[in-house]
Amino acid sequence: MADNATIEFSESKRSGMLDRLWKLQNTVGYVTDEAIKQIADEYNIATIEVEGVVSFYHFFHRRPTGKYTIYLNNGIIADIKGFNRIKETFEREAGTSFGSIDRTGTFGLFLTPCIGLSDQEPSALINFYPFTNLNAIKVKDIISKLKNGADPASICDTPADNIRHTAHGSVFFKKFVPGSALAKAEKLGPEGVISEIKRSELAGRGGAYYPTWKKWEAARVQPASPKFVICNADEGEPGTFKDRVLMNTQAASMIEGMIICGYTIGAAYGIIYLRGEYWWLKHKLDEAVQEYRDAGLLGKNCGQIKGFDFDIRIQMGAGSYVCGEETALLQSLEGKRGEPRTKWFYPVERGYLQQPTVINNVETFCAAAGIIEMGSAEYLQLGIPGSPGTKLISVSGDCRLPGIYEIE
Repeated sequence: MADNATIEFSESKRSGMLDRLWKLQNTVGYVTDEAIKQIADEYNIATIEVEGVVSFYHFFHRRPTGKYTIYLNNGIIADIKGFNRIKETFEREAGTSFGSIDRTGTFGLFLTPCIGLSDQEPSALINFYPFTNLNAIKVKDIISKLKNGADPASICDTPADNIRHTAHGSVFFKKFVPGSALAKAEKLGPEGVISEIKRSELAGRGGAYYPTWKKWEAARVQPASPKFVICNADEGEPGTFKDRVLMNTQAASMIEGMIICGYTIGAAYGIIYLRGEYWWLKHKLDEAVQEYRDAGLLGKNCGQIKGFDFDIRIQMGAGSYVCGEETALLQSLEGKRGEPRTKWFYPVERGYLQQPTVINNVETFCAAAGIIEMGSAEYLQLGIPGSPGTKLISVSGDCRLPGIYEIE
């Protein structure tokens, strides 16, 4: 990390493998034999091991993919929204079939599962820029512009957030002031934060619904250091897009939730693992992280809390549904195939680089920041018996108002 506001931590060299592969692929459009050998020599591992990593991820290619690499979502929501006609139009206009590139090397057509835009189907990524609500006329226009030299970045769509309903006393979509929750966390102290999260009954929103306070407390009492906080932004469940909307509209509360977790467990380093389908969101997260650094809320003495040093980086995934599983995500972060670990140890004991690690998803960190900011007493006034607070629901398909609904 470059500037004085950041803190230094030396990760293992191999942890940079995904970034190296992305950089090499983006240079020529695919991962060449020379690139495989170069990385193997750099990391002092066998070429077959690098090949094994490359072949594991959906978005890494070993053959040319065209000047414009088009990934068309073939998920079930796209299917009921006219996928077949869109597919046929792409093939006709680009002059090639899916799974191949045209004879000029201009267009590469590929099918891909859900890309987190189910509320705006049919959708596609072109050089990882989003194109939504596609129809035959729009596809024809897009291909025509690309043939005339247009940059996908200049003609892509800005995905709508489609926030259809927010609960009275919204946890997720009310105005959030950066630093406000962290200041309250400092007053509470680490044990006080644990107590507030416990009282709120916040459970992990990634699917397992494990009590958040138990995970944080288990990491807090570990004697080993350094410790890590990882945000699982590998939102891959078909039809799910709530984390996309949170990152696009409430990146500050996600970042602050990670910082509060770091303060509580004694961590110094955080990583946001962002799914490859969300490359178009990375610049917004980069800006949000930098704004926190510039405000003194990341880096040395975060939020003017003496001795609390914490920083965050973003790691791009490369297309693998299983990396949403926490131990597979850890393997991926370490530059390996994203295969789940045998659970001799929990991540809070031996996680990233075999160090104590808390992994929560985007919605969980946003909720944690909201709870600390509003207080558990106010939070408990929302919800229903046995399930306090609010929950985000992604609604799409054959309905009039697809989008995000925050419900008690």
